[in-house]
Amino acid sequence: MKQESQVPPRGTNGPPLPTQEPALGPLFSQLAQDSTALIKQEIALAKAEVKETIGQTVNGTVKLALAGALASVGGLVLTAFLVLLLGDLLDNYWLAALIVGIVFAAIGGILAMAGLRRFREVTVAPEQTIESLKEDRNWARAEMTELKRELVDGPAGQRR
Repeated sequence: MKQESQVPPRGTNGPPLPTQEPALGPLFSQLAQDSTALIKQEIALAKAEVKETIGQTVNGTVKLALAGALASVGGLVLTAFLVLLLGDLLDNYWLAALIVGIVFAAIGGILAMAGLRRFREVTVAPEQTIESLKEDRNWARAEMTELKRELVDGPAGQRR
């Protein structure tokens, strides 16, 4: 008894013609796998961005704290020097202390404003990840629209 092989019909010179449309199960499975991989990549990107931002913030804070401590010690010594110098020149130490105190308070206010401005420049939100997620959302919507259209119209754009 001769068995015939189950070979799909061929076009004139091309590959075998498909006998039926692809099943929806594998398509949805592939979509789920791709979505999972995409979400994992987005989470990894967000972690990297947040880690970098935190590192920059900690680095800036440490430098600012050290600068403040050193400036405070130096400021105390210089303040004593200036009060004594100005007191000798004016023959009035309380007036000298008042003048030096006002000058240092003004300088401290200016430096505090500059430090606050610097902190406002640092963004905590992972901006690249947010932008990428928006693009992914738009891609997923387009894919779902295409899938719906194919389910309604068929693969060749013919209405079922």
